[in-house]
Amino acid sequence: MTERTFKFFTCDVFTEHRFGGNPLAVLTDARGLTAEQMQAIAREFNFSETTFVLPPADPRNTARVRIFTPTRELPFAGHPTVGTAFVLATIGVVGRETRDIVFEENVGPVSVRVDRDSARVTRCTLTVAQLPQQGPPAPARDALAEMLSLETKDILDGAECWSCGLPFLVIPVNGIAALARCVPNAAAVARTLANYATQAMYPVAREGAEVWRVRSFVPHKVIVEDPATGSAAAAFSGWLATRAQRADGNLRYRLNQGIEMGRPSELALDIERVDGRISAVRVGGASVMVTEGTLTA
Repeated sequence: MTERTFKFFTCDVFTEHRFGGNPLAVLTDARGLTAEQMQAIAREFNFSETTFVLPPADPRNTARVRIFTPTRELPFAGHPTVGTAFVLATIGVVGRETRDIVFEENVGPVSVRVDRDSARVTRCTLTVAQLPQQGPPAPARDALAEMLSLETKDILDGAECWSCGLPFLVIPVNGIAALARCVPNAAAVARTLANYATQAMYPVAREGAEVWRVRSFVPHKVIVEDPATGSAAAAFSGWLATRAQRADGNLRYRLNQGIEMGRPSELALDIERVDGRISAVRVGGASVMVTEGTLTA
């Protein structure tokens, strides 16, 4: 059997500091790998996601990007999209003068803006391919509390399911202290959300006028909590927009995540509304390189 080597980079996404944010592995040229091999490589890295860069089907686009968790392929995810753009721009696959790129993902074409300070990539910002859609009604407050190991009084009204390609159950809680006490109760989650649209829980607490502290509990066997979740931030935009006082214009928020995990992350969320409806959702942030090497497959 012939062995091949593949170049990879790892970076931390939604942070300006190494060992913060959400780690990501990127194989910058994954031609020749099967889906089964990609899944095995993602399991080997054991990050929340690993991306595989392939030639685009449409030559006007930058690349096709496939996204794998350690257990399955995803149609879309935020930190892999942002981190892959950062890696490709940093190593020169995306030219220094290029600011706008498009990735072909399973959810559809995803646009990404690349910002630079001279040669350094300072921020990458994705625009979602699917605008937020509301899912089925949320479970009762006592069930939500049990799933997060909280008291019912810690759960605020307004829990809703939203999705921009991946659904998340947004659960507002009564302050940062309650958010810090959240611990997923696997048995309660399995019982309550067995036939629900998602088992991914996104408890949130207001931290300032336009600042939210968030956590993301995901239904992976190996990844229980995610330190920075762009797809959840995008879904959260639907929840936020329905509660915003201004009908039109841009709504800008900062989301702080990963604090309780010791991997602080900062996500910039920009919601554009026209005639009272969401017309665009953007999620962006900084990234930093951590490692590079070759993988044998």
